[in-house]
Amino acid sequence: MVVWPLIVGIVIVGFSVLLLSLRVIVPSFILILTGISLVIYWIYINRKKNDITDRRNDVICTCAICGHTQSSTCVREKCICCLVAKGDRIVGHTNNSLQ
Repeated sequence: MVVWPLIVGIVIVGFSVLLLSLRVIVPSFILILTGISLVIYWIYINRKKNDITDRRNDVICTCAICGHTQSSTCVREKCICCLVAKGDRIVGHTNNSLQ
């Protein structure tokens, strides 16, 4: 998880509020905009990362043996026909019929 844009954005906004209290107006507004844009960038990164992981987990299962439609159902019910396991851990889901 990327946290540095949030931390740097909050620090920059805090520093710009300090400059604003010292009546340094123009640079403080520039720093406020920079800090707010970093926080917005952090929100964008987190949403994009969550969308990618949600899409990866909801793959359509085309296995002819179990007949499930979503791979999340196969993982939840631990179907041995289309899951990839490493030792005792389930690593992923596959639609390869030649497994």
